[in-house]
Amino acid sequence: MCYVVVPHPLGMIPANEVHAKVDTAFDDIVTAATKWTATKEKDTAQVNPYPARRITFTGTYAELNKMFADRKWSLSLPIIPPTPELVAAMLKGTKRDPAEVVWVVPPRQGILTVEMVAVLGVMAGARPEHMPLLLACVEAFKQPEAAWRGTSTTTAATYPMMVISGPIIEKMGLNSGTGVIGPENPVTNALGYFINLVGDVVGGSIPPNLDKSTHGTSADFVATVFVENAKANPWKQSYAEYRGFKATDSVLTVSTSYPANGNIDHNSVKSTDLLNTFAAGIAGTSSGIASCLTTYDSGDMTWLNNVSYAMLMVAPEHASTIAQDFPTLRSVQEYLVRETGLPFKYYAPDVCKPGPEYGKVTPDTIIPRFTKPESIHIVVTGGPGKQSQFWTPFPQVVKPVMVKIEDN
Repeated sequence: MCYVVVPHPLGMIPANEVHAKVDTAFDDIVTAATKWTATKEKDTAQVNPYPARRITFTGTYAELNKMFADRKWSLSLPIIPPTPELVAAMLKGTKRDPAEVVWVVPPRQGILTVEMVAVLGVMAGARPEHMPLLLACVEAFKQPEAAWRGTSTTTAATYPMMVISGPIIEKMGLNSGTGVIGPENPVTNALGYFINLVGDVVGGSIPPNLDKSTHGTSADFVATVFVENAKANPWKQSYAEYRGFKATDSVLTVSTSYPANGNIDHNSVKSTDLLNTFAAGIAGTSSGIASCLTTYDSGDMTWLNNVSYAMLMVAPEHASTIAQDFPTLRSVQEYLVRETGLPFKYYAPDVCKPGPEYGKVTPDTIIPRFTKPESIHIVVTGGPGKQSQFWTPFPQVVKPVMVKIEDN
C-alpha cells in the first residue's frame, strides 16, 4: 500500500497551519505518485478463503487462547476453540453453501464465507440455531448505509448497536426486560462478540492500525444488542412494524453509534415534562458534531455535517407515561422534533449552517437538532425503572439498516 503521512492534528488548528502541513508533504506525495512501486511482502494469509485452513494445536486451553490472541485471531478475550466438529455442527444451522462469500469486510477487505461465519460464531459462543441471526447481522452491516469502513476506522468511540424484533424473541427465549443488554444474555452477547470478531479478525480493524479510535470502548469487545419489549409497548405496534415490516417478521436493526446518553427521570408526571427532558438529552448528545438538519434537508451535506437521527431506547414505564397524552408514535416524534434544539452558540463552529428561514441568527437563536419526525426512532425495551437511553450514529450513518432474519 502506498501512502504519505501527514502529521496530526489537522482539525482544530488555524487554516494556515493546515496548509503548511500539506505543503510540507507535497513533495512526498509527488514522489509516491510517480516513483512508488509495489514490493512483495511476506504474507501468511490463506490464498483461498474456502475451506478454512486447519491447524493442529497441542496445549492447555489458556495456551490456545494466548496463541489466538498473539496471532490476532481473537480480541484477547477467551474464545471457544473452533474445532472442525463444532464448526460442522454450526453449519447445520443454515442451508447456505459454506463456500459462499457473504462479505468482503473493510478496511482490510478480508473474505468472510458462510464457513467463517460459523467459525467465528463458535468462538463467540453461538449455537447452530443462531446462524440465521449471525448471517442477518452480516447482511445488515455490509450495506453501504451502515458505513462500516468509516465507523471501523474512525477516531470516534463508535461501535455496532443492534435491535432484535419479532417472533424470534419468543423462539429463542431472548430477554427483552430487566438487564436487556447486560451480561446474563448468552444469545445477544454471542451476537455482539461475533460482529466484533468479524470486524477485527476478518476486517483487520485493530488499533493502532487500522482502527484509529482515540479511546475505544468496552463495547469494542462485545457490541450492544437490544431486544424489543413489544409486550410493554403502549402504542401496540413494534418498532419493526412501524418501519413497515409485518408482525410475523423477525427483524434485525443495526446502527453504528456513539455510546449512549442516559435519561434518568424519576420525577416527571406529565407526558410533556418527560418528553422535555428527553429533548434536552437528545439535543446535547454527541454535541461536538451535532448539527441542525436544515443543511442536510436542502441536499447540501458533507460527511461531517449531521447526526441525522436518534435511536431512543425507551423504558416501559417512561413509554407508559408518554402514551397518556401522546396516543401515537408519530405524535411523539413530532413533539420531540419541535422541542429538540440548542442555542446556535452550542453547535461546533461551521458545522451548523441554518437556512434563510431563520433570518438573522444570533448566538442565542434556537436551532432544531432535527427537522423531520422520521429522524426520531423509538424502541420500547428493558424492564421496570425510570431509565431510557439515547443513541446517535456516526455521521456517515444516515439511517438505521433493517433486515429480515431468515429461517434456517
